[in-house]
Amino acid sequence: MGVQSTGHIDLRVKRSQAAIRAAVVSLLSEKPTQDITAKDVAERALINKKTFYAHYPSVRAVLQEIENDAVSEVSGIVEAGDVSTPPGLSKVLSQLKALSADGASAFGALARTPARTLLSERLRQDLSGHLGSLSAVSSQLSASLSSGVSCAVDFAAGGIVSLLASWLFGERVMSEDELSQAVIRSVRSCIGAGCSLAATPTGDANRA
Repeated sequence: MGVQSTGHIDLRVKRSQAAIRAAVVSLLSEKPTQDITAKDVAERALINKKTFYAHYPSVRAVLQEIENDAVSEVSGIVEAGDVSTPPGLSKVLSQLKALSADGASAFGALARTPARTLLSERLRQDLSGHLGSLSAVSSQLSASLSSGVSCAVDFAAGGIVSLLASWLFGERVMSEDELSQAVIRSVRSCIGAGCSLAATPTGDANRA
């Protein structure tokens, strides 16, 4: 009996949290994030404010949880795939496209709201950690030229997130193969330039 009771409570908790998350996503399409209140969420989720605060300390905490899940979904696809070759990256891009169209996923849910822009910086930071495999830079070289390479990786990550977002949301029409080749070329170019800059003596750089 105790097990059944605990299971029933756990299920009720999950249902309440799912209703709260769905309510926040719904409200994101209607008003700016900072204007959404716990009262708004509670009314949309058909619960009271006390129930809301029993699960989350704030609306921002709910959105943070959804963002974390969205980033984890994207990271899972990227980490499981082969992003070092155009065919492998093309497959990963196809999976990300499907994810963005899946309203049941955290990424897909946010993709349908203006809050998708909130993911850009989070995705840029996460993507920076995966870009090394797209370049010909060894781990030793990356370590010795960390400053120049790091700047190049960050620059490439920002550009790729922007490009990927415009493609995922239908603002740029390209095939997965075209996009994968463009991404790999840009990453190798940016990182190669970063290595060249980092390897150039300061005096030579100034004379240039």
